[in-house]
Amino acid sequence: MKARHGVLLLFFMLWFPLTVSAQVSQPFERLPSVTEEEARQFIDEYAARFMKLDLDAFMALFSKEATENRMLPYADIQEAYRRTIAQSQSIQYQVKIYTQGPFMRGTLVSGWYKIVQVLKGEARSRVFQGNIQWILIRENGLLKVREVNYGRDR
Repeated sequence: MKARHGVLLLFFMLWFPLTVSAQVSQPFERLPSVTEEEARQFIDEYAARFMKLDLDAFMALFSKEATENRMLPYADIQEAYRRTIAQSQSIQYQVKIYTQGPFMRGTLVSGWYKIVQVLKGEARSRVFQGNIQWILIRENGLLKVREVNYGRDR
């Protein structure tokens, strides 16, 4: 009986061969690294565009997959900056970069920021400052903000 099952199994294996195709993963794609100078230039441009109060130019620096403070998606980031710019007569943005280095698909930039926002129609300003982190990635060869996390000094 066992011999008969063995012959039948062999018959089916020969008659209906198993097609096994192994999926070979692509070699890990090595993304061009971001140099310290490139990261500094990007952050300088980020601050400059924000101070110009030009929402479209500023948001062009963000990936559509961007998040802020680990929870706000791109659409909410854009709306928050639209409101901030609409309320502002001027914005001063100072950044001091502490570290920059590889991080997953891009680079992690850490530093300190200070924003002085002069409000429209008011003789007062608001100051925001604290630690900041950016995760920068390349999209179509251009650096973009994938994540920005603002801390606030109390």
